Amino acid sequence: MTDANLSPTFSIIIPTRDRAALFERTLQSVFEQTIDDFEVIIVNDGSSGEQLDAYRTMEARYDARVRFIYLPHRAKGHGPAYSRNVGAASARGTYLCFLDDDDLWIDPDHLRRVRDSVAASTRPIDLYFTDQRAVFPDGQAHPGGLWISGLEARIDTSPDALGNYPVRLEHLLQRTGFAHLNCTVYRRAFFEAIGGMDESLRYENDRDVYLRAIDAAEYMLYHPAVIAQHHIPNPKRADNVSTAVSLIEKKVIQFRICDKAIAFGKHAAMRAYARRAKGYELKNMAHLLMQAGKPREAFFYMREALLVSFTFKWLAYTLASGVRLLLRPQDP
Repeated sequence: MTDANLSPTFSIIIPTRDRAALFERTLQSVFEQTIDDFEVIIVNDGSSGEQLDAYRTMEARYDARVRFIYLPHRAKGHGPAYSRNVGAASARGTYLCFLDDDDLWIDPDHLRRVRDSVAASTRPIDLYFTDQRAVFPDGQAHPGGLWISGLEARIDTSPDALGNYPVRLEHLLQRTGFAHLNCTVYRRAFFEAIGGMDESLRYENDRDVYLRAIDAAEYMLYHPAVIAQHHIPNPKRADNVSTAVSLIEKKVIQFRICDKAIAFGKHAAMRAYARRAKGYELKNMAHLLMQAGKPREAFFYMREALLVSFTFKWLAYTLASGVRLLLRPQDP
């Protein structure tokens, strides 16, 4: 093992479970990078049977830059947040990259650009953001901008010689989305300082760590290069985290993410953003419960939304719903 293997610039962490064929395509995309100053840490979250055999066969084909960590089998796995934290704890690199096991890096110069940016910077880069494209299960491209696409048109800073834009919290909060982990690079010491991923969250743990990270970061760069391809989960498949959680469960998790930012946010801008986001999610929860035939539960969230995000339009809607509820026959 060379010195570069012992202390690479980048540690690329890929959590995976029972998707060996998709995973191998993802791993191959990493090795298309034009530099080799990296290690890859694969955290297998309890694959079993033929799938486990397939991963073991792959492991034998790669050199010392690729390390496989096998977690014990659990019915629902340990979750991607736990797996990513395990990978980060084993990392040797100065910077951490994350890649979903069904997505791809598509820009061979991505890591070279980040390394050159780090070398040119006069201060530590806590976070480095890029962009990605999204495709539906049928292969059609998503038509709209997602995540933080187009951020460069909304900020008041100029790019450096490498095309990087220094960004602040206020810039990033202008976007309704958040930077996907596929196109986010963390300084490892910074990732550890903010506590890594929240392992209690089975959904949108990437959004949670993004909000905590941009709230804590001292220096962040954004490059508009499209470096990854994200495959939008098929809603009919149960092996995708985002489709395995019900809509109502998702709202409960989103409440927690917002509450954390409201309670612990370092900057007033973050706390204000989280309050707006929670008001939006409370209203969504009310609508979901109404559609589910649970008007009393929905009315609770309507009132909560009034307290967090008051508007006269929502007040009128809540009052009208309350009147209808009073006129409704009582449940036996």
